[in-house]
Order: sequence, then C-alpha cells, then structure tokens
Amino acid sequence: MLAAVFAALPVAASAAPALWEVSDADSNVWLFGSIHVLPKDTAWRTPEFDNVLAHAEQVYFEADIGPLGQLTLVINSIRMGFGAKTDWLATLSAEQTANLEAAVTPLGLSVKQLAGYQPWLAEAMIEEKLIEKLGYSPSLGVDSILQGELPKEKKAYFETVGEQLALLGADPLDKQVQRLMVTVDSIADLPKQMADMTTAWAAGDTEALGKQIEDDPTMDESFTQALVLDRNANWLKSIEGLLAGNHQDLIVVGAGHLAGDGSVIDLLGKAGFTVQRIQ
Repeated sequence: MLAAVFAALPVAASAAPALWEVSDADSNVWLFGSIHVLPKDTAWRTPEFDNVLAHAEQVYFEADIGPLGQLTLVINSIRMGFGAKTDWLATLSAEQTANLEAAVTPLGLSVKQLAGYQPWLAEAMIEEKLIEKLGYSPSLGVDSILQGELPKEKKAYFETVGEQLALLGADPLDKQVQRLMVTVDSIADLPKQMADMTTAWAAGDTEALGKQIEDDPTMDESFTQALVLDRNANWLKSIEGLLAGNHQDLIVVGAGHLAGDGSVIDLLGKAGFTVQRIQ
C-alpha cells in the first residue's frame, strides 16, 4: 500500500536516498533515512539534502554516537553483556557448535571467547566483524558523518544508547540464542544482503528496501515489534510535538524506520499530516 502512495508523489529525477517533507497547517519537518554503516565512496549527499540540513533548526538522530555516546555504549555493554550468567553454549547441539566455530574462526573470534558474553552481544560482535570484513564502517555511516560535522547545539536525540542496548538484551536467553544461530546460518547471504540494501537505499528505492528488511531472517515478529514498530510509534509522538511547536527540524533515523507499513512515514500519513517525498 505504501509503495503505491510513493508512486503518486513527486520525486527527484536523479536517484538518491529518500527525503520527505512532513507538514501541518503552519510548519514542517523533514525526514531522511540513514544507513548506519557504509562502504567507501558511497554517494548520498545531494544539493536538496544539504539545503534542508542548512535550514533545519535542529537535527534529530536516534541516539548520540559521538564520543560521549561511545563511552556510554562501552559502559552499558560491559554491564549488560559481559559475564554470561548461563552457559548458553551448552544448550547448542554438536552441529550448532560446529557451525558457530566455523563461522567465527575466520573473523578472528573463538567460541570460547563468545561464550563469556550474553548471546545478543556475541551476535553483535559477529555482525560487527562481518561488516568490517566486507568493507563497511560505522565511521562512514550517515549518522556518524552528520553528528561529527554538526555543532552540539544543533543536535538532538530521540533515545539514549543505553535504551537501545536494553532492547537488544531484553529477550529471554533461548530467543537470544535462536537469533544468534540464525545470524550464523545466514552469514553466506550477508554480502549480497548488504550490497542490495545499500544499493536500494542509495537509489531511493523504498519498496525494495522495505522488502529486504521484511525478509531479514534475524528479525522475528517480536523483535521487529520491539526494535522497529514500537520505536516508530514513540517517535511519532515526538514528531507531532515538533510540528505542534512550529519547529523546522530534520530527522535522521535508520532507513528501515521509514519504509513499509507501520513506518514513521506511514504513521504520519495516517495521523493526518501532509507527507510529500521531495527526493
């Protein structure tokens, strides 16, 4: 349904990541979907985007990933993820253990090392090493670049890093283990998934991007609800407040939050705001 709405909206002729303008009777904000990790030489800055960035009063991100945010990330990761209280490795079958070892050894990790962490953190470590090996880096991501170049007074955040980590570690141990093994079993598909997602995002193909996220085997129904849909609903309330206060702000969040049913874009349209894609 959302794809049909996009098709009816005016879009810039050249392919570029999607940018929306959302307005009520007397104010407007802009929404831009980011990719948190990117390879070198990925073109995403456009005159349209830079014009919006220059005119925005503030730029809202999901969370602070600057030096202070990174320190918070380390502290909370240590508090939440290190020192597994349960021997989750013992719950794996011999085949699963062998698959885990075969997957992590080429990444410079060991099963023994991962066993000391909560499964959600072990999964995050595997994904981080994989992404790095494929040439993607958080330092090249949209959020990192923008947060690095904006002055402190122009940056604002919807969440804290601690709140985000709490979501990752909220599931019971068996669900965490299940998701970890799904990630391990889908490692061979990751290069194509990353390339396809980056290509769809850079081209502004929100329909393809939404489909890729929907088909992600690591995103089960409950995890999608907590990590994506519930947060979208929370951000909707904040954006409604910005519009009610006549703010002129730019909102930069993960592109997956702006694609498909239940996305921030979808919710804003259903809430009665005028949503226009301008790139």
